[in-house]
Amino acid sequence: MRDPDLQIEQAGDATRAAILDAAVRCIARQGWPGANMSLVSRETRMTRGKIQYYFPVIEDLRLAAVEHVYESWRRRYFDRMRIAAQGRDSIAVGIDYLWQLTRETEHRAMAEIEAAARTDPALHAVLTRLQQADEEQLHKETIAAFPELASLTDGTDQLKVARHFTSIFINGLAAHNFVDEAERWQAELLAMLKECLGLFWARRGLGGPRPTGLHAADAKPIDSTGERHEEAAELLRRAAHLLSG
Repeated sequence: MRDPDLQIEQAGDATRAAILDAAVRCIARQGWPGANMSLVSRETRMTRGKIQYYFPVIEDLRLAAVEHVYESWRRRYFDRMRIAAQGRDSIAVGIDYLWQLTRETEHRAMAEIEAAARTDPALHAVLTRLQQADEEQLHKETIAAFPELASLTDGTDQLKVARHFTSIFINGLAAHNFVDEAERWQAELLAMLKECLGLFWARRGLGGPRPTGLHAADAKPIDSTGERHEEAAELLRRAAHLLSG
């Protein structure tokens, strides 16, 4: 026989999660200030009283939704990568899935939250604390998802540099409004990002197994002339030109 107290607790957790998921959807559609109790009530088809049992005021709900959306995003990405990103194409797989996630509700909600935090000091403080606390977990998850790349860093911050660069590039690409042929430009820039990261990690291979994400036909010998650095810099200049156009 199942424990009735456990059943009640699980039902409460499911209801709370459903409310938070609805709040995230409302933030994605209506923005941070537009997400209110009435909208969440309609989205969940729950009464305001039921929602307020878990979150007495809208500020409680919004702030809980901030933590929920970042945890949800991290869980979805790394759960997928632990399964999918084994082997030589982990860089490409990781970038493709990051790009896929920019089309999801969580990403749109995160973009709205971060935009609102620029002019909302209280939200900015909450978001900063959350991101600082999240950073250590993100780093651990990245090491677990990309062990081959982590093995090339020799205890330095190179894995963090690559992660931050990728995140900034992907977010910038998702936010950019192309005048025409958006899908073609996006595909070209994503290919450029993969090539940049391939060069970055190939430079750190130190003669060992070539990092994942590069194909044998694309590989060039690693030398000390700075040629590869110049290639990567040129790719970045091209990306900046396209994104700024």
